Amino acid sequence: MAKARPEVLWFGTPPPPEIQREFVQRNLHLLCCASADGVDTSKACAAVFQFGSDMPEDVVRTADAHVRTLIDSGLRVDLIADDDETMGRVQASAKSVLNIAGVAVRTDMPSHSLAEKIARHDAGQRPRADRKIEVAGDREPLREVDKILFKRAFAHCSRIVLEELTGGLSQARVFAVHMTVHTSNAGAWPQPDFAKLDRRDKIEQEYRNYREYADRYIPLGLRPNIHDPVFGAERGLLVGSFVDRSESLWNLARRNLAARAVTSLIEETLGGWRDQAYGKDPDEGSVVQATIDAEILRPCKLKSRYVEDAFHFGITATPEIILDQLGKLRQRYRSAPTHGDLHGENVRVRNDHAIVIDLASVVRSAPLTVDLAGLETWLAFQMPPECNPWVYEDAIWAAEIDRLYAPASFLHPPGPCDPTSKFCWMSSVVRQLRRMGIAIQSCSTEYQAAVAVQLLRRCRWDDGPAADRFRRTKGYAVAAQLARELAARKT
Repeated sequence: MAKARPEVLWFGTPPPPEIQREFVQRNLHLLCCASADGVDTSKACAAVFQFGSDMPEDVVRTADAHVRTLIDSGLRVDLIADDDETMGRVQASAKSVLNIAGVAVRTDMPSHSLAEKIARHDAGQRPRADRKIEVAGDREPLREVDKILFKRAFAHCSRIVLEELTGGLSQARVFAVHMTVHTSNAGAWPQPDFAKLDRRDKIEQEYRNYREYADRYIPLGLRPNIHDPVFGAERGLLVGSFVDRSESLWNLARRNLAARAVTSLIEETLGGWRDQAYGKDPDEGSVVQATIDAEILRPCKLKSRYVEDAFHFGITATPEIILDQLGKLRQRYRSAPTHGDLHGENVRVRNDHAIVIDLASVVRSAPLTVDLAGLETWLAFQMPPECNPWVYEDAIWAAEIDRLYAPASFLHPPGPCDPTSKFCWMSSVVRQLRRMGIAIQSCSTEYQAAVAVQLLRRCRWDDGPAADRFRRTKGYAVAAQLARELAARKT
């Protein structure tokens, strides 16, 4: 595993001969270092900090200052102490590095065991220091801590150009990666990859989701083929094949061309998940409680400003009242694996085929209507880029929302809007998803409740511009009206 990067950096008490022999037998080269400053990590697969009974402070300082950088470079890091007493002192002096992912802490470790663990560690290919990384379109440049992850993931490239893809409201950054390769017999410009940059724990979870939920359940070509992820101390990079010459579902929807792609998404791309709902009897309970149990809706995350701003629409109900009204409903619903955060920017479309590129929020089981309601409300309430973000109220949009989200429109889908309306596209996609939602529900209140839940979920964010906050406030008001009507219907 360490063939491309055979060096092991050793800090602190020099290794005894028996350890050196174990490393030599595994074709590993020990480099004893007095300091990490100026050390070339590109050829190294691991770093060992050896603490003797004297526990020199300079080794502690070196570990504290450089462990994160070493892990970001792909190295395995071991902190080794001669005995338990010394390890206790190490733990007291180097608290900041002990809980970093990728750091192993050992006491009096057998020499063969240490060498074998390091030999089995895959540090990846040797990153090239001269790699050119460019961000297209004058978008925000990469941080230095993130550049090393790209250099490791694209070690075979001489140049990469990152085309940022806009997305949701998380702190993740998603790119199409256009590569230049001078070591391939097939040519210099391979098909682009996609790369997602986020917190290490989130990338680990999404990688598990791809392995568990995508490989055998989403057809080949309708999701990325994921390569091995790259992890640093705090950040992670998920890399896979990108759908070249595609566009986002959001762009298609705003041109009123999304109908076939929406059908493809629900029936083909996510069909393997959704079919699982029919392998058992429907569940009984409330849709809102099922989404809370699945952690799709987290009531504690809802922003209070929307409760106050909803007074403008004559709404005085608090989230607690709305949730209580929805929670008292006696409902039947079918459950299946659920995307959990389906929206117009994490679905790419090519030749009317829908490809999902984000599985970070997948849950094992949730009501079948949740994804439909999530996509519908995102497309209807998301602020289009062509709208002025600082104009708070859009009366034309609000009037169309009132028509589309009247309680009666959940008994039968709403009719078409004026074909000359600037929101005709919104009406078309909402009507399509509404028909799907009503058709798939297991009781007459299920889809309406799922839409109310998803509108509440949108109230977790309040850091957007004025127009975005107005739309989320309107969504809160609609959720309150839908919940109130459901409660009245129940009685």
